[in-house]
Amino acid sequence: MVNFIRAASLLALVPFISAAPTTADALEVRAETELFSFEKWAEDIMANPGGNHLSPDEAVALAFNQTSNDEHTIQKRASCNIVAGSPASAADAVWCIDFIAARANVKCEAAVSGTSFCRRGLAQITGVSGGFNPPRSTSTLCGNVARSAGAIMDQCTRNGQVYGTTAAWGNGNLAVHIRHP
Repeated sequence: MVNFIRAASLLALVPFISAAPTTADALEVRAETELFSFEKWAEDIMANPGGNHLSPDEAVALAFNQTSNDEHTIQKRASCNIVAGSPASAADAVWCIDFIAARANVKCEAAVSGTSFCRRGLAQITGVSGGFNPPRSTSTLCGNVARSAGAIMDQCTRNGQVYGTTAAWGNGNLAVHIRHP
């Protein structure tokens, strides 16, 4: 009798099991809900520089059509405090990220007074050393600067403008800034 009840219970579950989504279905749903990320875009360029990547203009268009600008989203590391007159053009900043990411394995060195890694139109990506002992400069790979600038774009872009700062990947003593030149 107990075996009959177990068998009947298992047979009752068959319609539910067959109606459950497959792994491929779950992956499709996940891919549809994944938002575009400038940080991920920069990482992809660094991983495969000659690959088929979105152009800076395509990346901006996709991000602005897809990414939520909800100000209540969780902020990981970037500080987005906008100083009057300092927001940069998001499109120009994305061009700079592409430029810097293409030089992923080159050293980007920053001085205490600040070093411009890229300037285009109404955007500039700079690095500032937080070192207090000589030689008063610090560096990281330019790929880390691009990834950090991508994180700023993801967290601090509003209405086609961006302003923010974050510690560089790979070296917390180097602050990466996106701002108006």
